[in-house]
Amino acid sequence: MSANKEALLLRLNKEMQVQALNEIGFPEVTFETPLSEITEYIKWAGGLRDLRVSCVKLADGSISHFTGEEWSALSANAKSQYSKIGVCIRARKREFIVAAADCVDANGGMTFKYGAYGVDLKGVKNYGAGNVGLYEVNTGLEDTSAVIEQQAGKTDSQNIKGAPAAEAAWNYKANANDPLQWYLPSVTELRLIAEYKTEINSFLTKYFNGGTISTEWYWSSTEVNTTQNWLVHMSDGSSSSSISRNSSTCVRGVALAK
Repeated sequence: MSANKEALLLRLNKEMQVQALNEIGFPEVTFETPLSEITEYIKWAGGLRDLRVSCVKLADGSISHFTGEEWSALSANAKSQYSKIGVCIRARKREFIVAAADCVDANGGMTFKYGAYGVDLKGVKNYGAGNVGLYEVNTGLEDTSAVIEQQAGKTDSQNIKGAPAAEAAWNYKANANDPLQWYLPSVTELRLIAEYKTEINSFLTKYFNGGTISTEWYWSSTEVNTTQNWLVHMSDGSSSSSISRNSSTCVRGVALAK
């Protein structure tokens, strides 16, 4: 093959890659994007691209993300300008920040009831009949906000006040410098955490000295019906729609990657 034909083939391959990435939700990829970055986007589309240390810059409150290698390469003085707040995951076309620890209540308890038992939450779609579109739910931010707002000051039929699980995630703070709005993950976000739990836990151990995700059930913000919400078991990533909202289980907050 001549050099000109080989160059043309490479150009066509890149154009096809750019078009495919644009079509699946990466509009920022253009023909000017380096091939090395396109390779990373392809990895991101089909699996785990990377995990990064999410930090708040103390000087201005802005959010920055560092790969493990980038964080390790920073000097002690440079690191002192940031406060670590969570792990940013980029996998399967999604990107969000996983809290550095599970939520804990005022008494040190690590499980929460969901609440809102028997309540038809306005604006919250249920996925109990056929589960159509269940794993296409992008973020749990809106559903978390909705249940907190609608249950504020109310007690449900099981004598559960408010929305304990959603409130725990919403009020979570990694530290005093944390500016993020955390929320209860959607079932899609939670399943992604479960899929890469081993990698996330290794990252947490190395860069956060702990805070690992347990092998328990975790609440999602995705509704089944008026008495149940979807949960994901972190031992194997299985999801369940059969656990009542008045049951107690773990909560791990997530936040949008800014």
